[in-house]
Amino acid sequence: MPLAAEHLRWKRPQGKSRHQHLFLLDCSASMVESGAFAKAKGLLLQWMRWAYLRRESVALLCFGAGQVRWLLQPTRAPRWNDDLIESLLGGGGTPLAAALQAGWEMAAQHSAQPSCLWVISDFRSADVLQLELQPAPPLAQIWVDCDVGGTTTLTNFGGASRLASAWPLSVTLSFSI
Repeated sequence: MPLAAEHLRWKRPQGKSRHQHLFLLDCSASMVESGAFAKAKGLLLQWMRWAYLRRESVALLCFGAGQVRWLLQPTRAPRWNDDLIESLLGGGGTPLAAALQAGWEMAAQHSAQPSCLWVISDFRSADVLQLELQPAPPLAQIWVDCDVGGTTTLTNFGGASRLASAWPLSVTLSFSI
């Protein structure tokens, strides 16, 4: 009997869908001066290793000194993160709104994959006040609050918790150094 198209079968691979993790790291002066920047880099390395082991896609955006730049475009399981992250320097102001906008745009460009935005910051930015008035993006977001004092001040406005309460798909994590 000759082989026909109806004899061929294709089975969809079983397993979990791969996720894309977009890491946004605050490289501002307030993070460096408080010592949170060094701890945040260590935490970021651990998360990126975890994503590597799961063969998930990761990207890294750094924001500070009034600049927002992608250091690592979305890629699956990169191996060279240690040198990239260890060499990061910080300083200057915190363009939080611009960083979030860049993260949302990247997630939209790669919408075929479920994305999670990880914002690692002390949230010492006046941008928080304008951001919480914007509509919630349809994206899972995790706010990693690195504020050493852990209190609402004139410079951080309780940023992580304010944004998490304003946007329903958000979660706040805090870590102390």
